[in-house]
Amino acid sequence: MNILTTLKKSIIGGFLIGFGGTVYLNMDNKIVAAFLFGLGLFTIINFELNLYTGKIGYLSKENWREILLTLIGNFIGTNLFAFLVLQTRLAGKLKEVVAPAVELKLSDNLLSTFILAIFCGILMSIAVGTFKKLPNILGTLAVFLCVAVFILAGFEHCVANMFFFALSSSPADYLLTLLVAIVGNSLGGIAFYRLTKIKEAEV
Repeated sequence: MNILTTLKKSIIGGFLIGFGGTVYLNMDNKIVAAFLFGLGLFTIINFELNLYTGKIGYLSKENWREILLTLIGNFIGTNLFAFLVLQTRLAGKLKEVVAPAVELKLSDNLLSTFILAIFCGILMSIAVGTFKKLPNILGTLAVFLCVAVFILAGFEHCVANMFFFALSSSPADYLLTLLVAIVGNSLGGIAFYRLTKIKEAEV
């Protein structure tokens, strides 16, 4: 594993999730916005970048360090994007729209967060696994559908949450909630991989 390359690809991956999160928060039509959020994952897959929820299902003794570094890089990338976008004219609307969503996430009980994160982890494994099997229009549709479903259903995606939290909260406020979402996403992704025996290359 090349540490600098892995970190770079992970930071860019997190940065791209910021694009998806920004368009989602900036649009009034949340159904369309949920589909556009999928641009982040679609780009990550096609440019072979790193996203924690795309890699965790393929956890092994050989790659756990890379996956951990991916999580760190995603955190840096989402926070970097949040910092930059807050310096623009979009800041006011983004903070206004994200505030009630973040408040809901942080006021939720941890069991609820954990279960909703498991569901999201499953969806991310479906998205990545399908695209690797069908790198065509059907795989692309699966990516956008899975992302739209987790957004519209209210499931918890740890990397997306990193971006949302960074727009309106400090790490001391959201750290525990984020950690629970990470564990839930991990369990969902790993369990789906093991149960369905997805063998395609990770993202």
